[in-house]
Amino acid sequence: MFDSDLSSLDPAGTLAEVERARAVSAAAEVQILRAAAHWADLHAVLDRAPGPVLPGAERLVGLGGAGTPPVAEFAVAELGVELATSTYAAGLLVADALDLRHRLPRLWARTEAGEVKPWMARKAAQTTRQLSQDLAAAVDAAVAAYADQVSWGRLEAMILATGKRLDPAGAAAAERQERTELGVWLNPSSVHGTKTLFARLEAPDAIRFDAAVARAADALEALGDTRGDDQRRAAAVGVLADPQDALDLYTAHLAVETNNADNGDSEATAPTDAELSPAPRPRQRRDIDTGPQVTLYVHLSEEAIRTGVGVARVEDVGPATAGLVRDWLAHANVTVRPVIDLNQMAPVDAYEIPTRIAEAVRLRSPVDCFPYATSTRRGLDLDHTQPYRSPDDGGPPGQTRQDNLAPLTRTHHRVKTHGHWQVRQVYDGVLVWRSPHGRHYLVDHTGTTRAQTAAA
Repeated sequence: MFDSDLSSLDPAGTLAEVERARAVSAAAEVQILRAAAHWADLHAVLDRAPGPVLPGAERLVGLGGAGTPPVAEFAVAELGVELATSTYAAGLLVADALDLRHRLPRLWARTEAGEVKPWMARKAAQTTRQLSQDLAAAVDAAVAAYADQVSWGRLEAMILATGKRLDPAGAAAAERQERTELGVWLNPSSVHGTKTLFARLEAPDAIRFDAAVARAADALEALGDTRGDDQRRAAAVGVLADPQDALDLYTAHLAVETNNADNGDSEATAPTDAELSPAPRPRQRRDIDTGPQVTLYVHLSEEAIRTGVGVARVEDVGPATAGLVRDWLAHANVTVRPVIDLNQMAPVDAYEIPTRIAEAVRLRSPVDCFPYATSTRRGLDLDHTQPYRSPDDGGPPGQTRQDNLAPLTRTHHRVKTHGHWQVRQVYDGVLVWRSPHGRHYLVDHTGTTRAQTAAA
């Protein structure tokens, strides 16, 4: 099937071989899914002698979601052995295959055609398994066209948002159920004096806790802690476990910052050992703000604002019903930003990007604009698609404008700058990339589309 000696291939030939191998691998995965569905068809009835059913005997079970046919319970065990995997994994394979065939036919057709990665199709089947058959069909119709253009994280968000929008009552019930499964757990086992702590929290609480850990870790660093960031964050959790220790840390940090500011120092001055280990003193509450500053970016549709019903997009969290967001923000200081008209962003000549333009670019392109990229962090670099040239060196006016900026991770920014990639922003938020070996990719709000043939 494959020539194991690739030494004679040039870069273009190697990329072509990778593409061929990926297609063969995907076709094999599709064939396994087809075989799993057919195996279920072959075991849709029980083969047993008439008479009373003994306890523990085989029965028909529903492996997939609503609308999929039942399967003889023991059939998946033999399939698993043949695939050298567990019975559970084989049952999941059959469930995914049946869900795709019966509940997500558009996505399945594109998967069979080699247009959608089989593993992503399976994840979509698993994500929609608890939905009704009609709702799964509606999700299928809404997302199948984009499944080859976006990462799994973005496709999952689209699936969840569509389900919440079409079934708000079910979404609210699912969110209530999810909130009953919150908790904090300490792993009972210890390794070399360490333990592992697990927490499942509501998103705002998790974000606030992460911000509090970061703040305490920064304070430790300012007070002379030279350990790595991860170690300081771990130590910060121990500090936060005692509110008085946290107050003492914040007070000492504030004293150092105030002292440095009074002295006009541009960098923090490390405290002395005496300052780090002060003499014992009575514990008392200090007038200091212990709450970290946290910003939660919530994007609401006009319908959700007007009716209070709908789906919100919460950055770094995902889709959530408007009701859940309302609960999250009930006890918070909320700042409502004005609507930003993406068509009314006046350009500037300077290299520095004004906040209004930066925010508009992030709203227009919430995902890294490199082909098939996945990052949605707010801290992405905003790259000038056409490199900025100072007006003093003959650069044109208005170079820092919305349709000449795109968010990139630092790695992709470096790849674009130094890695022989070429890119043009042919329209606001629509970028065409050319790889070092001549492959072309279009990136827009729908994801990434690869050109069928590379231009000469």
